[in-house]
Amino acid sequence: MKKLFRILIALSITVLFLSCGQKATTYEAKEALSKHLVERYGEEFEIGYMGKRSDGKEVWYEAEIYPSKYVGTPKERDKYYHRRGTVNIKKGILGDRLGFVGDTYGKVKINESAEEFYEKKLKELFGNNVLQVYDIKFNRILKDYSFENIIKIWKEEGVRLTIIGGIYIFGRVENDEDREWYRKQIYEFIQFMKETGTFEYVDLGINVIDERSLTEYFEKNKWKILEAKQKYKTSSEFIAYRDKIFKEAEKEFKQMSQEDKKRKINSYLKFNFTSENMIKNKDNGYSVIYHTGLVSSKFIDSEPRARDIKKREYNKIDDVNLLNTMKILYDEYIIREDKEIVEI
Repeated sequence: MKKLFRILIALSITVLFLSCGQKATTYEAKEALSKHLVERYGEEFEIGYMGKRSDGKEVWYEAEIYPSKYVGTPKERDKYYHRRGTVNIKKGILGDRLGFVGDTYGKVKINESAEEFYEKKLKELFGNNVLQVYDIKFNRILKDYSFENIIKIWKEEGVRLTIIGGIYIFGRVENDEDREWYRKQIYEFIQFMKETGTFEYVDLGINVIDERSLTEYFEKNKWKILEAKQKYKTSSEFIAYRDKIFKEAEKEFKQMSQEDKKRKINSYLKFNFTSENMIKNKDNGYSVIYHTGLVSSKFIDSEPRARDIKKREYNKIDDVNLLNTMKILYDEYIIREDKEIVEI
């Protein structure tokens, strides 16, 4: 009996010695994360470089992730579709072991769900050439990512749904009648958001982009607009030069099929159209001709940085103000001369 006891003690010490200092490897962490993503989203993911992170209390592995189906497409390079995957590391007397596995890709699923939800109405109001870019806040892990389910959970459980982002409409504004038409269509879209209960916490920019910016001519010559900004002394001269570039792109635009236009829109990296990047990379904005910011009253009340914004209930078309974006861009996104800003 004593001999057996000594053998068990020896085995325990051996196991403890072999286990002590054992590390949870990046390979094991990647395997755990890959399995987790397939189980949660039902598809394979690409997992980038996995590094170890710490906040002083916990340690975890972290890597950039995006769906494998996007490999070889513009979305592979688009940070809009990239998120983070994490695998916690638990430390014990027997060494490290993998703990909780999580990810933030649900945010992309929510954004895409919103795009699907609003797409039909946007096409009905503005045509086929629309680009939606969202950064929606909804703090909940879901099994059903349909926007209808998100709205249902919000209403029933009080998990706040905050819709932040931008909608880019490729069209043409050549006179006051065109501007009034866009204002009316934007108003109708707001009413749709109200009807669907999604206009409570909203900070949404709607931008009208000259459709001729879809041409290769404009893409190759937009740098001239950047140079012109330094050359001309007034925003009127600057805008006239920008419009000249658009007119020179007219012939090519007329030869584009609807399929060509859609292909061009789908080639854009949505990450470059987020509000932060539109400001940082101003050349993205020189094709935007009119802009309006839709900010709901509840959002203003809930966001300290927004409290200086004038509240509008959008119960009438007059609440929809369109700003001449070029006049704002001419002043480096800072409105220095009120007379240069046209509100309609």
